[in-house]
Amino acid sequence: MEIEQLNYDTGPALKAILGSEHSLSEIDQLIQATKCMKLQLEEDIIASTQASDVGRKDGQLSSLKSTFEKLMGNVDGITSLSKETETTISRLTKDISYLDNAKRNLSQSMTFFQNLQLITEAYFECRDLLACNEFKEMKAPYSLMSGLMEYFQDYKSVEEIGKLMAKISRLQTETLTRIKKSYETLIGSRSIPEKRFDESMLRDGACELLETSSSAKAELIDWSISKLLYEVTEIFHVDDEAGSLENLSTRYVYFKKVLNSFNADLANFFPKAWEMPWRLTSRFYTVTKKDLEILLGRELKQSPSIDLFMGSLQTTLDFEKYIDVKISNRAYNASKLDKISSSFEPYLVLWIQHQESMMNSKILNYMAEDKLVQSSESLVIPSSADLFRTYRSLLSQTLDLIQAGPGRDRMLIELATFFDSWLKTYSSKILNPLLISTDTKIENKEESILYTLLVLNTADYCSTTIRQLEEKLAEYLSAEKDLVPIFDKVQMQYGGLIAGAMDVLVNSLVAPDLAFAWREFDNTDWRTVAVEDYSRYTVTLRGIIRDEQSIIKKITSKFNREMYSWNFMDRVIELISSGFLNCIIRLLRPKPPLANLSIKRNFQASQVVVIGEQLQLDAECLKEALNFWADDSTDLINGSNTSSKRIKKHIDQNMEDTIILLKLLIVPLDDPETYQENYAAITNHNVNIVSWSFVLALKCLPWDLAEWKRLYRIFQASSQSGKLEILPALAKCKPLLNQFEYDFTHVADNTWQKFVRDELGIRLMQMPYNPKAGSGSSMARVPSGKINGNIKSLMSNTGFFNRGG
Repeated sequence: MEIEQLNYDTGPALKAILGSEHSLSEIDQLIQATKCMKLQLEEDIIASTQASDVGRKDGQLSSLKSTFEKLMGNVDGITSLSKETETTISRLTKDISYLDNAKRNLSQSMTFFQNLQLITEAYFECRDLLACNEFKEMKAPYSLMSGLMEYFQDYKSVEEIGKLMAKISRLQTETLTRIKKSYETLIGSRSIPEKRFDESMLRDGACELLETSSSAKAELIDWSISKLLYEVTEIFHVDDEAGSLENLSTRYVYFKKVLNSFNADLANFFPKAWEMPWRLTSRFYTVTKKDLEILLGRELKQSPSIDLFMGSLQTTLDFEKYIDVKISNRAYNASKLDKISSSFEPYLVLWIQHQESMMNSKILNYMAEDKLVQSSESLVIPSSADLFRTYRSLLSQTLDLIQAGPGRDRMLIELATFFDSWLKTYSSKILNPLLISTDTKIENKEESILYTLLVLNTADYCSTTIRQLEEKLAEYLSAEKDLVPIFDKVQMQYGGLIAGAMDVLVNSLVAPDLAFAWREFDNTDWRTVAVEDYSRYTVTLRGIIRDEQSIIKKITSKFNREMYSWNFMDRVIELISSGFLNCIIRLLRPKPPLANLSIKRNFQASQVVVIGEQLQLDAECLKEALNFWADDSTDLINGSNTSSKRIKKHIDQNMEDTIILLKLLIVPLDDPETYQENYAAITNHNVNIVSWSFVLALKCLPWDLAEWKRLYRIFQASSQSGKLEILPALAKCKPLLNQFEYDFTHVADNTWQKFVRDELGIRLMQMPYNPKAGSGSSMARVPSGKINGNIKSLMSNTGFFNRGG
């Protein structure tokens, strides 16, 4: 059929089927007929495919079966051939196996008879040499004989072999006995060994023979050491007077004689590898340590004698040092010895207590000696370095005395407590008396500067070295131990000395020089001032700051560490800026009672504007002088650029607060809205009501309540959000501000009271503040805790307490 062709065209057929008008009404029958035809075709295709697959599988199965039968036939043939080949090979190699077994038996027999000949010859040779005590010649045959003994162990059941092995064993026993007797005669001789004892014969012969038996070697060494120390153990018995602590030095002397005698007369009879002097010393150490534990427990627990204890300890330490030197150049290690001095560990508290008298003597010497060393540029008391050298020596001795473990922790904590006690004593008896009290009248400023800097620099050195000492002690403590609580109080004590010395430098030495300038400020006729040039007091201040011979310049370069120079400069900057600010506020603040129209104000508001302009000019002059001083000081103390920038930033911050206040003073009050805009801009929208009120009071605004209310309404309208903190300049003069607040809340006029308390909302101050607290001599002080913190973080890189360094 044409439809069955692969290139059949469906177009004509579709046109024929759908060509008439009735074809659409018959579309359902057409679709159904098409589906039936499709299903029929699919069934025909599946049936055809299955028939084809079955035929193909049947053909493949038949082919595989034929191939498998051929393969099994090949395997059967190979198996038969393999069995035939195996049988053939067995017939060919049968005789070869017999030959191999015969060869192996022959080789074993030859080896056996050769070894038998060797051991027999070695036996007879050793027997003949032993009769003449020729130990050196016996080495080779004896070693061979002893080595072959292991080989013949499997043949001991043979009667002749068993007899030979028994004879060899007897010969070995006799050899070891003969060697021991030779050494007994040698060591037992009261005089120098006779010529008949050949060093080489015993050392290179007899001792080499003992190397074949570890038990025999250990027995000879043990016997020799016991024999050498026999008299020591017998004479210095713990129950006899000779064995008491008083005679401990005699025991050591006697052992030195034994050791020296052994090295001179007997050491060459033993191999160096046996380390006989070390073994001899180790045994003596063990015996003496055991005796000492008994003696110390007996002598010190009931009625301890510190002199006896210290004498015994020192004698023991000297003896151990002698032994360390004596055997340090030998092949053995002296550090492996179990130290005798470790017996003293449980009683080392007595040793630490004994140092009290030594430290007391040192403190007395420190008090008597000159504190200033003219030849040294460093302003540090020499005794402080000696104090820590003593501590370093004591630490080293303690570490030599005690071994690691709980005992070491206990003793190091005791030692730390001892150090802490004497560091406090040094502070109170050496440094404190040198520190000038704040109420002392200073006659000689040059001397006062030197001694104050001496205290500060020495306290800093001590604080730094205490931290190093603490770290060094902590290295030898268990991880859970902590020394910080022990040294914390003494660190605070030295930190307090540093802070106190800095206060003296700033408040007792620098501040009086500045007081003259503040008096000039107060004596200035501010009512007639004209803004033309800097005021006279600024010239005075500039001279004090920059004069090469001024106290400030002399102090700045005398600190041992740069951090204190910068701290001193910070304090001076704060002193000058706060003094200047206090003078301004004292000049302009209203006199009580406030809000009283009958009390005349110091100045008129217009005069305050002119005064503010002059003060602003003076502030710029003062700021310039401080910056020049910062540059000069950076060169003087070899400071870094970073530190110089930091100090200049500190100058800017301090002076900027004052300049902001001065800017407020020169703003006119003619237009309240303009004033409020300027106030907000200058103060960065500060809305603190006390600051706002105080500024108006400083501007000498008349006590006109209507004017104050008008200004307040505008301030209130523009203060919906802003900073509530007190203005920085006024915060620095808190006593003066508090005094104003007290006076302002206690005005006599009821109308003003209502305005201040109800409208302004200023709290009622219950206690008046002393107005003198804001005088020019007062200053912001740096808390001593700040300096303490700096000391802990800025430690020297050079460690004083590096043991052995």
